[in-house]
Amino acid sequence: MTRTIAVIQARLGSQRFPAKMLADLGGHSVLEWVVTRVRRSTLVDRTVVATTQETLDDRLVAECQRLGVEVKRGSTNDVLGRFVSAIEGDAADAVVRICADNPFVDPGCVDQVIREFRESGAEYAFNHRPFGDCNYADGFGAEVVSRRLLEQMHDSQLTEQQREHVTLSIVDGSVRASTHACRAPSELAYPQHRFDVDEPSDLARLSQLVIANHLNLKSSAVHIMQAADSSSAS
Repeated sequence: MTRTIAVIQARLGSQRFPAKMLADLGGHSVLEWVVTRVRRSTLVDRTVVATTQETLDDRLVAECQRLGVEVKRGSTNDVLGRFVSAIEGDAADAVVRICADNPFVDPGCVDQVIREFRESGAEYAFNHRPFGDCNYADGFGAEVVSRRLLEQMHDSQLTEQQREHVTLSIVDGSVRASTHACRAPSELAYPQHRFDVDEPSDLARLSQLVIANHLNLKSSAVHIMQAADSSSAS
């Protein structure tokens, strides 16, 4: 069986930028950008937002309901456990990890990581870490983990930090797995660009990019990259 579920991790309790998932970007919440774009992936069978049980995240749940996307709630710090809970009852054999602070995450890029994950036979494929010759811009990131590996990690004796960062135990070698790094096509090979929202200044910069270049929820990664490259050159 080949079935893929995308899990978008999101919460409102960010220290540097509280409630950034609900912040406005071009007339839409940051979360709406992420959810809408991930759901346009042709290889993702189901999309779930995984958030926390904290009262603060009731607002995020309400936004998910407005968007018509499924939401599951779990631990605040054990994000790995939150992922495993989010896929319970689903027969998916592959899990895509998406961070909700990447409003420009691209369905085509997500599909490419899924495709290479399948073709390579790896247990973990990724396109955004600073090793393995990845050369995508920060903000187009996606990771694909086999369900078996995800559940193996969940059952392992991991540190709090490893459970919080989900795939860290693979990256640091604590959990052994076959991996595959995805290379960007030439039109997207601009690793110097950043499109993630970490602080208010990041949102302000992306808002200017959206307004100046008429970007919208359906804008392709190539269009976004061209706009960013043109802005940085001017």
